[in-house]
Formats: sequence, structure tokens, C-alpha cells
Amino acid sequence: MRVLIIFNHPAPYKVKVFNELAKHVDLTVLFERTKERNRPDAFYSNNEYNFDSIFLKDGYVRDDGSISSKVRDYIKKHHGEYDIIIMNGYSHLAEIKAIRYMSKHNIKFALQINGGLIKKESKLKKAYKTSLINKASYYLSPSRYADEYLVYYGANRNKILPYIYTNYSESEVLKEPIKSKDELRDRFNLPKGKRIFVNACQFIERKNNIQLISLFKNRDDVLLLVGEGPEKDKYLSYIKENNMNNVIVLPFMEKSELFDLLKACDVYITLSKEDIFGHTTLEAFSNGLPVISSNKVVSSVEYVKDGYNGYLVSLENDALIAQRMDEITKSMSIHALESARNNTFEKNVESLLKALGVIYGK
Repeated sequence: MRVLIIFNHPAPYKVKVFNELAKHVDLTVLFERTKERNRPDAFYSNNEYNFDSIFLKDGYVRDDGSISSKVRDYIKKHHGEYDIIIMNGYSHLAEIKAIRYMSKHNIKFALQINGGLIKKESKLKKAYKTSLINKASYYLSPSRYADEYLVYYGANRNKILPYIYTNYSESEVLKEPIKSKDELRDRFNLPKGKRIFVNACQFIERKNNIQLISLFKNRDDVLLLVGEGPEKDKYLSYIKENNMNNVIVLPFMEKSELFDLLKACDVYITLSKEDIFGHTTLEAFSNGLPVISSNKVVSSVEYVKDGYNGYLVSLENDALIAQRMDEITKSMSIHALESARNNTFEKNVESLLKALGVIYGK
């Protein structure tokens, strides 16, 4: 089976999936750019490409949108070489040009999305998005919310195929919760004898970390913020102005180091205002951490079960968030690992191969 996937940038977790998928199909991935503008180079440093990979020249709109016509041009020249074409997006100009070309020339393609949230918008904007989304012959969707998003924009529900969207392999899931974390805490120079909450993300407004930091003003617990981004100085200023010694800001970490850090912590917490999926929920589970998450993170809404492996919270209720922070139990770590084992790279590839089989007609 010859498969072409159009993807925006070589995110390491996707490259690993592509490497695994390439063991089963003849895979080519056309990347719209070499990197996402707000990502540090270190984010991509360990990538290995065990599939045919093509990189287009970077051309940005805002932070990560591509304006290139090369996606359309490649499809125009090479579409006959592939059994299946998968578009992993429809919002950048490069993707819009490609979708319009394929629709005009009756070239069938599948649209894979990582998530989606239905928002209030003008009739004109909805019609425009519908005119792109409903052109696909099949859809690959990672969640119920993404399903409803696709249907809202004109997708045939019977053509929506599920797949598992994740960021780790079976071997990366802990066998059982770590009983003593002192050695790991020594490695990262973290305090012992305190509960440590952690959040790893881009430091951008949407992640809503000022609200999160504010919850630790009068707590003995520790908060770790891990990442980089334009709001970093804002966080540091807030922490200094409020004399908070229990909030620690750490730089971006590669995945292996981040996973070790997560193992040294007790609870993962995110108060993001919007994530159309959100890998960190499942990453936290794989390291035995219960998750407290806003109900704006799709992966959390999909996988977090109140009182079982964490809690979903409303951003409008700080008192309830603080209460949930106190209600985390050790048994939730066991349940977090159970949830993680159902959502690995291996499960991801199984789900993708099943979907490709349906599209290919096998």
C-alpha cells in the first residue's frame, strides 16, 4: 500500500508513528516546513526518518501556517504514485490550495485531524470551513469531540474512522507507580517531603499559567512549570512580585528527560483555556501521574475520569480546583497507568492500519 501523508512539521512523536507505520506500508511524508516557529531546535534534534521524507521551504503565516504552493504542486505531479493521500490539516494556505486542487480534479483523499472544538463564528466562516472539510472521502478522528466537529462541518459520519493519538510506546509506560521518588528528586534538585504538581507546555497565553501559579500562593505544595515561550518573563515577574518560593520554572526538556522529571512529581495539572487535543494528559498517565485538567483540553475530557485517574475542573471555580488538588489519592496513579496502556504508539499504528485498510478497500 503506497501512502502519502501531508504533515505540517516533523514533531518527534509523529515521526515515531511514521517510522512504525512505515514497517507496514510504503510511506512518504511531505512536511510543509522544517520546524514550527515557536519550537526550539532541540525539540527536533533526535528525529530519525525511516520513511521517505520530503521537506518544503519554510514559509510562515503567524506562528506555524505555511503559505507554500509546493504541496499542491507535488500532488499535481505525483498523486498517481499513491494509493492513499492523507491531509493532516486544512487551515494553512498550503493545505487549502492542495485540497482545492484535489477536489477540482477528483483526486480522493482522507483528512486526518488531531482534534477540534466547535466555536461561535460567522456563517461565512463556517461555510468556508465546511467547503474544505466536506471535500474529503474519509476522515481520521482521535476523539468523540473531533467526530462532532467534523460532522458539524459537513463530514459524513459514516466515513469517520477512529484512531489513537498518542506520544509514547508500550515500553515507556511504567509497570507500577514509583514508591520512593527521592533519588529522582535529588537528580533534579527538587524538594523532598512535599507534593509536587507539574505542567509542561509552551509558555503562551492560551495555556493560562498565571491562573495556575496563583493557586499556589498559600499552599505548601510545589508547582513546576516546564517549557519555553513568550510569557516566561511574565511568569517570573508574577512569582517574584508575590514572593512565591514554591513555584519553579524550568527550561524545555527533551522527552526522555521530561519523562524522568514527571516520575519525580506527584500530580500533573493544566488549566489550559483550549487544547484541541493535548498530549501531556496521556504522557502524565504513562508516568503514573493523576491529572487535574481544565474541561477545555480535549484529551482530558476524553480520558480523565473524575475520582479514578484525576479530575476535570472548570476554570471559573478556583475553590473547586484547590479542593480537587487535595483529593488526589495514591490509587489514582495505578489507574493512570491503566489508562496509559490503552493509548500507546503500538495502539496508534494498529488503529491507523485498520483505517487505511478501510480506505484502501481491503
